[in-house]
Formats: sequence, C-alpha cells, structure tokens
Amino acid sequence: MGISTLVTILLALLIGIGLRSIVRDWRKKFAEDDSRAQEKRKAQIERNKAELKSGGVVTLERGEDGVYRPGKE
Repeated sequence: MGISTLVTILLALLIGIGLRSIVRDWRKKFAEDDSRAQEKRKAQIERNKAELKSGGVVTLERGEDGVYRPGKE
C-alpha cells in the first residue's frame, strides 16, 4: 500500500463522515418542518370547523350546469 492509497482511503472516509452528518441534519430539519406543518394543518381544520358551526359559512354545491350555488340547508 502506497501513501497515495492511504490518502485516498482517508479522504473517502472523511467525505463519507461529512455526508452522513449532513444527511442527519437535513432529516432532523425536515422532521421539524413536517411536524410544524402538521400542527398548522390541524389548527386550520379546527378553525374551519368552528367557522362552519358559527353559521356564517355558505356551502356551495355544483349545479347541473356546472355553476356553484348555495346548497340546501
């Protein structure tokens, strides 16, 4: 084994360790973003349900001609 082989192996090892740490950090960041987005979606759904119960929301239904009109409620 020559010195160039050892340097190549060492360099490949360092690059592999660096890539692993980058991937680990990205996974952590994406998991945080996903959990935040899921909480945001749940809050939006709850707000929508509250608005629907308040009575200020008109439900539209598509008619035979393709035009949306207030539903039968």
